[in-house]
Formats: sequence, structure tokens, C-alpha cells
Amino acid sequence: MMVSVPGKTREELLSVAIQRRLGHFSLDIAFNVPAGRTVLFGPSGAGKSLTLQAIAGLFPLEQASIRKGGTVWHESAAGIFVPPQKRNIGYLPQNYALFPHLTVAQNIAFGQRRRGDMAKKRVAELLTLMQLEGLERLRPAQLSGGQQQRVALARALASEPQLLLLDEPWSALDSSVRAVLRAEIQRFYEQVNVPLMLVTHDAQDAQALADMVVVVDRGRVLQTGSPEEVFRAPRTPRIAELVGMRTRWPGIVTSLGAVSPRGRLVTVEVRTLILHALIPPARKVRAGQRVEAGLSPDEMVLAPAGMEPPLEAQEPPVVLAEATVTQVQTRGSFYDVTVRLLPDMQLEIPVPRWHYRALAIVAGTRLTLVIPCEAIHLFESDEIPDFPAE
Repeated sequence: MMVSVPGKTREELLSVAIQRRLGHFSLDIAFNVPAGRTVLFGPSGAGKSLTLQAIAGLFPLEQASIRKGGTVWHESAAGIFVPPQKRNIGYLPQNYALFPHLTVAQNIAFGQRRRGDMAKKRVAELLTLMQLEGLERLRPAQLSGGQQQRVALARALASEPQLLLLDEPWSALDSSVRAVLRAEIQRFYEQVNVPLMLVTHDAQDAQALADMVVVVDRGRVLQTGSPEEVFRAPRTPRIAELVGMRTRWPGIVTSLGAVSPRGRLVTVEVRTLILHALIPPARKVRAGQRVEAGLSPDEMVLAPAGMEPPLEAQEPPVVLAEATVTQVQTRGSFYDVTVRLLPDMQLEIPVPRWHYRALAIVAGTRLTLVIPCEAIHLFESDEIPDFPAE
């Protein structure tokens, strides 16, 4: 079933520039994103929920510019502030804010514009869409967390919004339930014609659900891009830490390769370990420059010890490093295997269960760590997101 929103186009941009000071916390956020699925990603207290509330119009700001396509919702310099009920936005707070004394059907119907038979038809459509048939007469206390979320989503859609805002929709739920609801949000998005913006501090949420990721930290936007750009090529060490790239080693650039469609190949020496990285052609770096090499463990593979390099030169090159297992921890269908490359250089690699068994991994096992250039990312500092010009 497709739930349509008249007049909506996927190409519309959401433009946000807001400033607000609350005690010692300063919010200074600015970003532009296309219609689709946008995730505001960052740690707790970063200002994500405050940004979502400002977009929803829950309060006016002294300095703000919020536009969707050609529609101005808030322009403080011109004295324009459109109240939330006139923005046609569906807003889902963290606690879902369902009315405890109303039934599922009554909660969904609350606030919608239609009346009479048209309203009943709309509620029936949403009950079917959210797989809530048979629960119409139940109250929120009689529902599971997942069912409550679906009721809240249905209520948010009942008014036919042009934008759906979800604020940490499953923050209080355990990981197994989160995974199920994450899949439901994906299914839901494919069936409705409504762009959404979701707030989360969970990297898995962002990678699974986003078309665009806006990384927010301490009231500022650090990076905006696709999940691939943000999680595979974070611009600074701070972003790398937020997206889970916690292993970063100091090194020095030893040589520069030719520029290819995939980027420029850079060789970096980290102690006695030689690594290769691909950087964007427009980014500048020089031989002898000190950098920080960030490593993406999920881009690497463990192989049997003594694995030989390819007989022919591989482009881009792959580094093979000797590794010794020091620790193993179980994580569902994966194992987190910690390996030592040098006496003071360790790395945790996620290994699927079948691969773990095939390698017969135990503490002390000697292996080969395969490090493709896609697994290495170069940084200088948070203050200088791009490498300096030559």
C-alpha cells in the first residue's frame, strides 16, 4: 500500500541554520539535505533532539533559518515563525507520547484533518500499513514496545505530513528489538511517500537507515554525507571516534602514487609497518608529512599464517601483516578477535563464526592480516579537516 502526500517531491531540500544558547551549551547547527532519509548522528547531549524540535517548530529561536523547498518555516531575520500545527510535520518523540486513555484507533485518528467516513478509511489504511489489524480497541498499556512505536508512526502519518521526524524512536529497547524495529522502519519507508529525519546515537541505525548522515557533536555539525562517506572516510579523528574507528596510529607519508578514478594512492609508514591509503584527488598531502592512520577493522580479513602476496602486482596494493591472536570475545554470530601486529600495536577484528571455525582461532594462533587500502584513512587534526596544500 502506498500512502501518498499530495504535492511532495523527492528533490526538495531541507535547509537548517539555527543558533541557541542554553546555559553552558551552545547550539550552532547548519546543514542542507535532500528529501529522503536523513539521520542526525552523534553522542548523547550533542544537540540532535534540540535540532529536531526546532525543525518541528516547538519553540521560536532568535537566530534561525529553516526552509523546506520553497517554503519558509522560520526566518528570524524577517520575523517569520510558522507554528508547528501549520508546518504539516509528523513528530515522533522518544516516549511516543500516546494517549493512555485512548484506544489504538483513537490514537491514530487524533489530530487528523479528515472527518466521518474518510477519517475511518484513513485509520483503516494505516492499521493495515502498520500491521495493527485486530489491535484497534486495545490501549497503549496493552501493547508491546514495537506495537506502540507502530501506533505512534501511524498517528504521525494520519495528518499526511510532508516530513516525518523521529527522535531516538527505540532508545529504551534492547538490541534484538531494535534490530526488528529498524527493519520495520526500512519496510515502512519503502511503502510511504514521506521523507524522514531520524535522531540516533547508534551507528548501526545510521548505516542501515540513512541516505544522508549529519554528524553532530557538542552543538556543531562535523560532517554531512552518505553513510559510505561518513563511516568509511570520516574527515577528522573526532568523527572517526564517533563512528567507531577507534584504532588510530601516528605515521609518516613516505610516497605518493598516481591519481586514479578511485583516488590518489598514498604510502604511510607506521613504525615498521607499511600501509597504503586512497585519498580523494583534490586532497593535498606531501611526502614526509606526519599524519594519523585510522583503521577500519571491518574492511580487513584474517587469513592463514604464511599467506603469500599475489604473484602479480595488485592495484591498488594489499598489505599482508603477520598477526598473533591475543584475545577472543563472542558477539552473537561474530567473534571479536584481538590480534597483535607489533609489541605495542593491537587491533580488534570482527570475524564471522564460520570463518572463525575454519581458522581454528584460539589465543596464540598465528595468522595473516589482510589490509586493503580501503581500510586505511588519513587524518591530521580536528582543526584541519583537509590536508594542507603543498
